[in-house]
Amino acid sequence: MPGLGSSGSKWQVSTGWRYSYANQSYFDSRPNHDFNRNWRPRERQSTLDVSARYRINKRFSTTASLPIVFNRFSTIQPPLGIARGNRFGWRGRGIGDLTLYTEGLLLEPSSHPFGNIGLGLGVKLPTGEWNQKAVLPNETGTGFSRRAVWPAAIMPGDGGVGVIAGFNAFKVIRKVGFMRGNTIFASGSYLFNPRNTNATQSVVSTLGVPLTPNFLNQLTNSVTDSYNLQGGVALRVPKTWDNEYLKDLRVRFIAGWQGIPFRDLIGQSDGYRQPGYTVTMGPSATYSLGRNFWIVDVPFVVLGHVDAGRSMIPGLPVKGPDGSLRPAVLTPNRNLGLIPPVSIAVRYVRSF
Repeated sequence: MPGLGSSGSKWQVSTGWRYSYANQSYFDSRPNHDFNRNWRPRERQSTLDVSARYRINKRFSTTASLPIVFNRFSTIQPPLGIARGNRFGWRGRGIGDLTLYTEGLLLEPSSHPFGNIGLGLGVKLPTGEWNQKAVLPNETGTGFSRRAVWPAAIMPGDGGVGVIAGFNAFKVIRKVGFMRGNTIFASGSYLFNPRNTNATQSVVSTLGVPLTPNFLNQLTNSVTDSYNLQGGVALRVPKTWDNEYLKDLRVRFIAGWQGIPFRDLIGQSDGYRQPGYTVTMGPSATYSLGRNFWIVDVPFVVLGHVDAGRSMIPGLPVKGPDGSLRPAVLTPNRNLGLIPPVSIAVRYVRSF
């Protein structure tokens, strides 16, 4: 869930925006040069969310968050390179999946103002569309048809009712030393999506090429679990502690690990998915003034991994000795897992 600050106010509302752009597909932990050269993929993910937090009492709060996505994907079709094909693009946009999340603090805040741990549990409701369609070209470049957009990452929703489990912890350092008055923190969440597949045709079934038997379990999109873990330090800025307007400025450094697992923890894991993970590091800043609170995060990817064993797509058909077309042999360098090198997230919070 989005971080909404630490105010003791009864109500907090916020709006946030997250943006990333990727043009490099990965095979395991290295760029997929053949795919990138032939397809020239481009993926933009832009998400605006509106959130509200209600403090039930000193130890419990509940938060609702609704995202609105403006995603886009484009590629060269047929995938023969920029000089031999044409670029086509399509969008995934609209209201995303609504999340409701309740968190409780393990320690009494009044007696533990310099450190605490919160545990949370929530639900994700499938309010976002998971079967948006557009008129798309097939992989051979010989025709168009109206079918589900791909990759599934640009869809506003995933079609599953999920359960969110998470934690949030912080500790203000009070011992004498150069770190005195600074804060270390950590948070994490795991989304359990028990639904198997969402009945939306996957990219595997819509490229318009013959399929070998190993693809027959990937004709619809999988409803995947996901996870997010991060930790870092918030530092007071020197020579601002006595300034009325700058005393609540903090510079942060955050490291994170987020991804989609190969298999879900609960339920079946059939269908087409793009499992993988990223490890990120980057600067951040927070600023508080009165009832207003701002957050800016700029995480850079230092390690990206895409499990190509589950994110492969069929190749073009090949000609046999008799001139007939035959399904392509599975090649390990054809997968859609794009990783953005950097992203930016901005959030404004207002307390009441």
